[in-house]
Amino acid sequence: MARRIAELLARDGMILCRAILSAERLMKWKSAIDTRYEELEVARRNSDTATIPRLVGTRERFVPTASSFTIGAVDSGTGVSELLNSVATGVAGVWIRNLLGSRLLCNLDQSWVRRQYAPSRYPPLHAPHGWHQDGALKFDFVSHSRDQLPRNAMLNMVTCWISLDSCGLDAPGLELVTERPGGLLAPSELRVESVQARFASENFWRPSVGPGDALLFRGDILHRTHVLPEMTRDRTSIELRFFSAASIPERLQSDRFIPFA
Repeated sequence: MARRIAELLARDGMILCRAILSAERLMKWKSAIDTRYEELEVARRNSDTATIPRLVGTRERFVPTASSFTIGAVDSGTGVSELLNSVATGVAGVWIRNLLGSRLLCNLDQSWVRRQYAPSRYPPLHAPHGWHQDGALKFDFVSHSRDQLPRNAMLNMVTCWISLDSCGLDAPGLELVTERPGGLLAPSELRVESVQARFASENFWRPSVGPGDALLFRGDILHRTHVLPEMTRDRTSIELRFFSAASIPERLQSDRFIPFA
């Protein structure tokens, strides 16, 4: 059943790929990330905002509302290259290239490590992600009305979301809309009630994901954090953002990119 669903969803701009990370690589990343979060959680409990830039690095970012930091806060060298190779050499790599072409880049400034906590364990300022589209990255909604969005408003990109834990049942996972919306949605269209009214109930998908599994989806796919009050475990994930080397979006030109293996 899971394989049949994955094959169906691949035609709609998303696919679930099982176990793209080896146990060894998974534990290596999880250990390094857990150490960084332990340090950050101490700083957050103590309201020690001055320590956070030192922990993540001066070129990296930490977003307390999402409990997320850019991937370079853990590794921006050999580890990332090995991670990209894991994605590139299997079904995931084939799927990305079919969408974006053979010459690909990973955007380091838009690739993140994220932790979604069980509701009873939220640190200061933390909140789950609401409905959004990754293809809206850095788009200036304030300067445009819904009826005057430029043709390049929606980025041509792929997100590779890798869970380092089992999630979707007793730990927060992802909820995705399997019907593509046909373009960039304005913030007013991303309210919970608006999304529920726009799409039929059977188009909402909350997959159960295992450690090392990856969800890949195009930039227009609507998604959010799936979290329930009764969930008791935390979930850590890595997000990689891929673009065609032939057409880097203008609004991302200042970001750091590295070749996709």
